[in-house]
Amino acid sequence: MGGMGGFFPPLLLGMFRDRLGVIWPGFVLLSAVACVLWWMNGRVFLTREEALAAKLPPALTRTADKVRAGAWATLWTLVLIAAIVLGSRNLQNFDAALVIYTFAIIFATWGVIYHYSVWIRKPPTYVYWRRGWQLFRERGVIQSFSHVIALAGTHLLAQTFIAKRSRLRWAMHQLIFWGCVLAVMITFPLVFGWIHFTSAPNDQMTYVTCLFGFPAGRFHLHTFTALMLFRGLDVAAVLVLGGIALSLWRRMRDEGARAVQTLAMDFWPLILLFAISITGLALTVSQEWLGGSFYDFIAILHAITVIAAFLYLPFGKFFHIFQRPAQLGVKLYQRAGEEGEGAICARCGERYASLMHVDDLKRVLPQVGFDYSMSGPVGNWQELCPTCKRKSLSLAQLRLKEEANG
Repeated sequence: MGGMGGFFPPLLLGMFRDRLGVIWPGFVLLSAVACVLWWMNGRVFLTREEALAAKLPPALTRTADKVRAGAWATLWTLVLIAAIVLGSRNLQNFDAALVIYTFAIIFATWGVIYHYSVWIRKPPTYVYWRRGWQLFRERGVIQSFSHVIALAGTHLLAQTFIAKRSRLRWAMHQLIFWGCVLAVMITFPLVFGWIHFTSAPNDQMTYVTCLFGFPAGRFHLHTFTALMLFRGLDVAAVLVLGGIALSLWRRMRDEGARAVQTLAMDFWPLILLFAISITGLALTVSQEWLGGSFYDFIAILHAITVIAAFLYLPFGKFFHIFQRPAQLGVKLYQRAGEEGEGAICARCGERYASLMHVDDLKRVLPQVGFDYSMSGPVGNWQELCPTCKRKSLSLAQLRLKEEANG
C-alpha cells in the first residue's frame, strides 16, 4: 500500500497539471479515495479487530489500549508539529522567544490525547462513544448535526445546565470559560507562528495582520481595534479573575462545597489560573506605568506559571475541558432512548428505562467485573425497575431475618 501511495499520486497530479494546467482536482480525487478507504477500514478491518480484541484477556486488553493510546497521541502530536512548521512558513514567522511555550503545548497535547484515548476505551465510555456515532448516522446526518449544534450552544457555550443549579456557579463558569477561550484564541496562533504582525511598507502607524503568512487585514495604531488586539490577554485575565473571585466566594460560603472540596482538585486549578492572570497583568503594569521595571523577572515568573498549567492539564481537573464535548453524545443517546423502545420490568410490567440502555448495561457490567445474572424467571438483575429492586431487597432481608429467628 505504501508503494502504491508513493507511485500513483505523483503521476495523477502530473497528468492533471499537463492536461488541465491545475493540480487541485488530483487532491480532491485523492481525498475521495482516502474517504472510501476510511469507510472500508471501519466496516471491514476495525470490526474484525474489535471482535478479536474482545477475546483477549483483560490484562492484555488494557496493555493494548495503552499502546494504542500512545500511538494516537504520537500521531496527533506529530501532526501539530507539522502544522506549526507549515503554518509558520518553515518557522520563518516563528518567534524563538516563545519556544518554551510551544514545547509545553506539545507535551500537553501528547498527554491530553493519551489520557483521552485511554479514557474513551474504557467499557462504559466506549459504549457511549460507539452508540453516539451509531445514532448520529442512523438518525440522519443533517438532523443529528443540527441537534448536536443546538446542544453545543446550550451545554458547551451557554452552559445552561449549570444555571439551573446555581446562578452564581453559572456566572463563575462563564467568566472563567470565556476568559480562557479568549486567551487560547490569542495565544496559540501567536505561539505557533500562525499569526504575526508587520508594519505597512508605506505607513509605519499601520499594522498588517498576517495569517499563515498571508495578509489577512490591517489596522491603524491608537484605535479601538488595536487596543483590543494588544490588550486582549488583559481582558481575558480580568474575566478569569472575576470567575476565581466568585468561585472562592462560593466555596467559602457553600457548606456542601466545603464538605467535598480538596486542594488538588478544587484549589490548585484556581491557584494556577490566578497566578497566570496576575503575572500577565503585571507585565502590562510594568510596561505601561513602571517603565519596564522588573519586566524580565515577571516574564520568567509568568512563563513558569503557564508551563505549570500546561503540564498539569492532562492529569488534573482541567482534563474535564476535553471530556465535556463527549457529553453531547450522551445527550443524543438519552434522547434516542426516550424515543425508542422501552425496557419493561419483569416483575411489575412497567416501563422504567430504554431497552437500548438496559441491553448496554448487561453487556458492559461483566466487562468491569460485575455479574448480575440470576436464575429463575428474571434472568438479570437489570431487568427489574428501581422500585421492584428495592422491594426484592426488602423481601430478601425479611426472609433471612425469619429464617434466622426460626
